[in-house]
Amino acid sequence: MKNHVILFAILYVSSCFSAHGAMRVLFVNPSTAGDPFWHKVETFAVQAAGDLDINLDIVYGDGHREFQHRAIARYLATHPAPDYAVLINYPGGSGQSMQLLEQREVYFVTLEETLSQQERELVQKPGERFHYWLAELSHDNQHAGQQLASFLHNKAVEQGIESPLVAAIGGHYGGETNLRVNGLRDFLADHQGQLVQVVHGRWQQEVARQQTAKLLRRYPELSIIWCASDAMALAAAQQAQQHGKVVNKDMFIGGFDWLTDSLSAIADGRQTASVGGHFLMGAWALVKAYDHRFSVSKSSTQEVRFKLAIAHQGNVKRILPLVDPDNWQQIDFKSYTRTHNSTLDEYPFDVQSILNQHF
Repeated sequence: MKNHVILFAILYVSSCFSAHGAMRVLFVNPSTAGDPFWHKVETFAVQAAGDLDINLDIVYGDGHREFQHRAIARYLATHPAPDYAVLINYPGGSGQSMQLLEQREVYFVTLEETLSQQERELVQKPGERFHYWLAELSHDNQHAGQQLASFLHNKAVEQGIESPLVAAIGGHYGGETNLRVNGLRDFLADHQGQLVQVVHGRWQQEVARQQTAKLLRRYPELSIIWCASDAMALAAAQQAQQHGKVVNKDMFIGGFDWLTDSLSAIADGRQTASVGGHFLMGAWALVKAYDHRFSVSKSSTQEVRFKLAIAHQGNVKRILPLVDPDNWQQIDFKSYTRTHNSTLDEYPFDVQSILNQHF
């Protein structure tokens, strides 16, 4: 009888740990281990996982939807299914990675608005076609594109360039680039300025460098290069300098991501501006998954939007500490969960409010 009691106690404790213990999450970094932006996203996700007592596994998509799909498939074939997964949808995949997770009954949160309108209609919204799709975390890419365009345009006008010629270097073909470029178009439609060409740099510095050289030869009077990422903006700025352009005088260049190198370049006057704050999105996805597992309220928010901010010479010194993970050691990500902060009506993921509160 005593042995039965002990066995029952062991089973009870085991079941309690399974129900309430550390959760397992697969974080799918869509790029490579050395990618400047996604490494930062991964770093903050790891830090959030530590605060939330999450066992985090990481695989890499190596910058292509097929590679990402294979990486997820290999992981699921060689590991027990995780409780949750965090990933982006690569354009052109028609949700194939989500199908894998759905089949294994793994809840997942997606990042960014990466799909074309046609693909978005195919995969539908979280919880509709894919029942294990909990939420999509994104910022307003169109507004962010407009925000960057406005800042670059205003700086050019301040230097006496009344109707600047603008070129855009996008990333991959797909929803993310399209929305950001649409923001640029929206701004120019209401202001003096001409968008002479949109090219696609596929998020690669060398491609952006080559394209910048061609753009400057084709349009010698070009004064704004709007880029969909900081990595491409840095390459564009270097190439523009080689063509005799002076950043913040006759050439104005901006991007997205708040890369450390770009923030330093902004401080030194080698880049004009950068829109960012989404390096925290992996951490925010873990917060959302954590609340789904542990929150009594079981938040049903399917689309979580967070606002970005723009870094420029006037505020970059204040922003630099924000993007350093060491400065987050005293900030507990539990405070951003509804499980541990029942006063939250909405997730406080606005990067400007975090900057004001902690930095």
